[in-house]
Formats: sequence, structure tokens, C-alpha cells
Amino acid sequence: MADEKKGMLRHVDVLGRVVIPREVRKALHINYGDLMEFCACSNQQVVIRKFHLMDEIAELASSLVRVVRLGRDCDIYVLDTEKVVCKNGERITLKNKLSNEMLDALQKRSEQTLQNLTDFTLSEGEKINGEAIIRPILSGGDLLGGVVVVSNELTDDLCAVSQELTNFFGTYFNE
Repeated sequence: MADEKKGMLRHVDVLGRVVIPREVRKALHINYGDLMEFCACSNQQVVIRKFHLMDEIAELASSLVRVVRLGRDCDIYVLDTEKVVCKNGERITLKNKLSNEMLDALQKRSEQTLQNLTDFTLSEGEKINGEAIIRPILSGGDLLGGVVVVSNELTDDLCAVSQELTNFFGTYFNE
């Protein structure tokens, strides 16, 4: 069959490393610094997949955000480096890819306060309005995701909430 995909061959170097071909990295959106998981199968095959630390604690993130939001008029999003993990304490299972605007904001690796937002695209199908605090989640210098708090008016309390959440997640992965 002419349409059948052929595998790409790569040598294992003396340190046991294998280069993932550029075409594969591009197709799967694998970037420098991404964490990869390797699984050895019983039929002498290896499965490699992109690993998202935030997915591993999505339930914890959802529960924590649910509690933190009590009595506060705001929306709280927890993100990994590709998608929204939870919104207002509800786990998001759809693959709602982050917008380029949001990815750019996270890549700056510093807190950003945005005011007078009208239809800022957070992810596919998710626009935010009002004021927002965007804080990256960093652990050991690695960008793991972010916390976004959105409200009509950002207060010192909401700023503190966003800081505590990002500190918690960053510390959680450092241990």
C-alpha cells in the first residue's frame, strides 16, 4: 500500500538517547523541555507519550479551586501548558487548546494583570471579559501551566488567592 506510513529509523547513542524526528515532534506539538513518559509493553514495543504533570493532579486542583472560590465573585482557571485543566473547580476533560494569546502570556513566566478585557481568548471556545490575573506555575524553572483569576474587579484578596494557588502547585511538584 502506498498510503501506509513507514517508520523512521534513529540510532540510540552511547548515553541511550534517541532523537525524536522533527516531523513527529511537530505533529504531536512536542517542544523543548516537554516531559515524555516511556512505557515498555510486553510485545517488545515502547510507547512514548507527552506527559502533563497538571493532569496528574487535576482532581486535587479542582477540589482546591472549589474551596478557594467559596464566597468570591470570580472565575478561576487552572491550566497546563496546552489546555485548561479545570474551571471553577470543575475538571475539564475536553481538549480545549490554549489560545496563542494565553500561551504567550504564560511564556513570559511572570505575573500579568490585564484590565478592561473584552473577549480575550483563553482557549478554544472560552473567552474572558473584565480583569484578569495570569500567573505561571513554575517548578524548578520549568513552566508547568498557570492560574488565571477573572473578575469584574480584581481585589487584593483575589491577587493573594492567585499567588497562593501558583505557589502551592509549584511547591507540590518540587517535592
